[in-house]
Amino acid sequence: MPFSDTEIALIKSAQLLSDLPPPVVDAALSAGEGEQLRLPPDTVFLEAGMPQPGLWVIAHGTIETFVVDATGREKIVDFAQIGGTLGEESLFDGRALPYSARSLTQAAVLQLPEPLVGEWMATYPAFGRRLMALVAERIDYVSRDVLTFCTKKAAARLVCYLVCHFDRRPDSPDGTHSLHLAIPRNKLASRLGISDSHLSRAFRELEEKGLIAKQGRGYFIPDVHALSHYVCPAGCDF
Repeated sequence: MPFSDTEIALIKSAQLLSDLPPPVVDAALSAGEGEQLRLPPDTVFLEAGMPQPGLWVIAHGTIETFVVDATGREKIVDFAQIGGTLGEESLFDGRALPYSARSLTQAAVLQLPEPLVGEWMATYPAFGRRLMALVAERIDYVSRDVLTFCTKKAAARLVCYLVCHFDRRPDSPDGTHSLHLAIPRNKLASRLGISDSHLSRAFRELEEKGLIAKQGRGYFIPDVHALSHYVCPAGCDF
């Protein structure tokens, strides 16, 4: 089903497409160059092993990527939200997609076929540079994530991922921060590579230290610097 005007506007505002002339994106959408999917929650729309899946842009919603091990158990790889992309790993090298993707919430996603991406890169160098910058940013993110996984305990991993984003600690005038948790606890635990019970203990530890306090569906952080210092007393690794 074609996107609504609002969904088209959201797609065109995505960082990846910001260096393309708007009429170019309009023409691709009008010509049906790639799939335009409106997804209800819990819909798998990409399967691991797919050849040449293209590049996908998220208009709205939250998407979870996951893999399934030999026993049939799922492991959450990561979450992507509005403006995010999927499929970069398989562009131009013939590799199959290494993960599956599923809508965690109602979502809309656009597929950009590989030939179209290649054409845009050749015609609009700024788009190509933007894509390469996003890929470089993703590689840096993954390397920091792996280092955190290998060296941090559960509470530190939780704070690094949800609050500091590895090296982007929120900075407000009064040092506070409100954290909205839109991700189910069991999926967050899977993403962090810890058990549900370890995640619960990590939250409880931070609450008992007065570093976080429950607030609606999330948490209030009265002092972001103190929280960061508690989990990483030697300072941020990044």
